Amino acid sequence: MASNYPPGVTGNEYAIVGPDYEKDSDELCPAILWYGSECQAPTMEQGYDGYRWLVCDNEHVTDIEDDPGDDPDRKYDEERDRRMLGIDRPDELDNTSE
Repeated sequence: MASNYPPGVTGNEYAIVGPDYEKDSDELCPAILWYGSECQAPTMEQGYDGYRWLVCDNEHVTDIEDDPGDDPDRKYDEERDRRMLGIDRPDELDNTSE
């Protein structure tokens, strides 16, 4: 089957298909306007290829940082590192060179 896309374009790119994830958000737009106040417009959460962001009614875009939250793998890795290095607190990982 032939496509009308140029070479190297599959048709699955964000510019062609748009976000692969959308949902209404309860957060208000945190964008700072030119006069110093926040936009505070309603937002929609969108995502594509694992990245997420907020888009407000005024077309401001704000990235959403991934929150590791209660990731059991991260907790396990931190505990293993603490036991292996004999460290009681995670803050001491940075101070091992002293």
